[in-house]
Amino acid sequence: MLGPPDRAGGPAPPDLDLAGALREVADVASEVGVDHLPAEAAALAERLAEGRFVVACVGQFKRGKSTLLNALVGESILPTGVVPVTTAVTVLRHGPRRAARVRLREGDWRDIDPADVSAYVTEAENRENRKGVEAVEVFVPSPILASGMCLVDTPGLGSVFSDSTRITRDFVPHIDAALVVLGADPPISGEELALVEDVAQHTEALIFVLNKADRLSARDRDEARRFAQQVLGRRLRRPPERIFEISAIEQLAGPPTRDWRALEHALETLACASGHALVRVAAERGVQRLADRLLQVLDLHREALVRPLDESARGVAALRQAVAESERALTDLGPLFTAEQERLARALNAERRRFLAATLADATRKLAQRMTPVNGPSRGVLRARAMEHARAVAREHVEAWRRDLEPRAEGLYRGVTARFVELVNGFLARLRATGDPVLAGLPAELGPETAFRTPRHFYFADLLVVASAGPAGWLMTRLVPRRIALAAVRREAGAYLERLLATNGARVVNDLVDRVVESRRQLEAEIGVRLQEIVTIAEHALSQARARQQAGADAVHAELGRLGALRRRAEAIRGNVGRR
Repeated sequence: MLGPPDRAGGPAPPDLDLAGALREVADVASEVGVDHLPAEAAALAERLAEGRFVVACVGQFKRGKSTLLNALVGESILPTGVVPVTTAVTVLRHGPRRAARVRLREGDWRDIDPADVSAYVTEAENRENRKGVEAVEVFVPSPILASGMCLVDTPGLGSVFSDSTRITRDFVPHIDAALVVLGADPPISGEELALVEDVAQHTEALIFVLNKADRLSARDRDEARRFAQQVLGRRLRRPPERIFEISAIEQLAGPPTRDWRALEHALETLACASGHALVRVAAERGVQRLADRLLQVLDLHREALVRPLDESARGVAALRQAVAESERALTDLGPLFTAEQERLARALNAERRRFLAATLADATRKLAQRMTPVNGPSRGVLRARAMEHARAVAREHVEAWRRDLEPRAEGLYRGVTARFVELVNGFLARLRATGDPVLAGLPAELGPETAFRTPRHFYFADLLVVASAGPAGWLMTRLVPRRIALAAVRREAGAYLERLLATNGARVVNDLVDRVVESRRQLEAEIGVRLQEIVTIAEHALSQARARQQAGADAVHAELGRLGALRRRAEAIRGNVGRR
């Protein structure tokens, strides 16, 4: 069992300096009127004081991440299931007793019963995050968490629910170390590999595990491990020292098996040898980020004061015009985007036709095999069983095809949106290149679209009306010889199977096309928000400058002195942290 590292001697002096830097950030932000930065600084200071560092469990959906974290803390805390479950980031922290809390978009933290966690973090009970969950924390008196380690459960990549992939990627900058959970089919997907590369930009503390090892033969485990090591070695330029073969299910059921003890030791070593450094580095990154944002806002306010009001007003007006021109350019690009959407829809429908042509014969054979034992004594269930077999066979084929098609459809979507994102980023880069201090505060570049922004709404339609038996069907199963009735039922089940494949294949395509359209709408909305950010900031600075100038030269001079002093404080914060 793990225990906390030796913390004798208390926090190191650099942490005390960082705590002071965070207090300074909050003070400067409050004085300049940036209301949200003090809260961010306070949250980071609390994490620093408590010595908390984040180890995020990441990987593709259904790798068993939630079960693995349950096994590590020794309690079944997180919800698990046979379908993708986790749809929100959930943090496991140390506490004297089991407890939990949730923070919604509208409001502060509030306590909840730990047994109710699933009501906030699962798709089944919080579909599309309609409850507006921002964060969930669960407190557990587990020795593995006593060192300050926080284990984080993240939504799986490639899940069909909500924007799970996006949630996990957005959390990456907050990761201090990662527990990467691999499987055997495939050992590591392209999306997982891209995420690991992203995480590796923020931390070198990566621990790799091959979960569900109890379900694999020794040969399959060895092959999966060697493949993952080769691929990771090429992409990260440093192969993993070890991939631990474990089974979280086995660990929960009994004594440790396979590499479980070695995994615990690796986490214990991370906590003892690197935990303090991980906390310090995270705090340094946070202080630098907050200080940079402070300097940006201070520069905007100073520039608005020293420039003539009419010049500043013209600058803001020019900025508004530039944003409006960009929005018009995006609107002009709309027909091209629409044409690309239509091309994508045609490609998906071609995939549907290929699916039907390649699947029907195999599905019909499977249906015939399953109907062989349908010769039961009761004719009343003859047709019902045949239709159920047809539904089961069709559902298996459609779902397998959908799982294969969806990532390829997302790849087509990325191609459709690439031109949009490129245009916006080019616009932002051109404005920043002018050297105007107001424009230096433009939002950061948009990243490429990696997945659909909307959840899957497709569900398999059974077409029960089509499958229901009319009077003729009722007579067929009861009055004609069994051989004739069985042949008729086989023909009807075959026709039903074909109809199910065709109808649900079209529904899959329609759902994907709808997701493209809605994802495009959300992307355009985000672009509009990002472009308006700097306009809002610049207008606020102009308003403050106008008020000071109307108060007279002495007020302007005093405000410039105040801004200068605040800027020197922000520079000192940034410089002191940067020299560590």
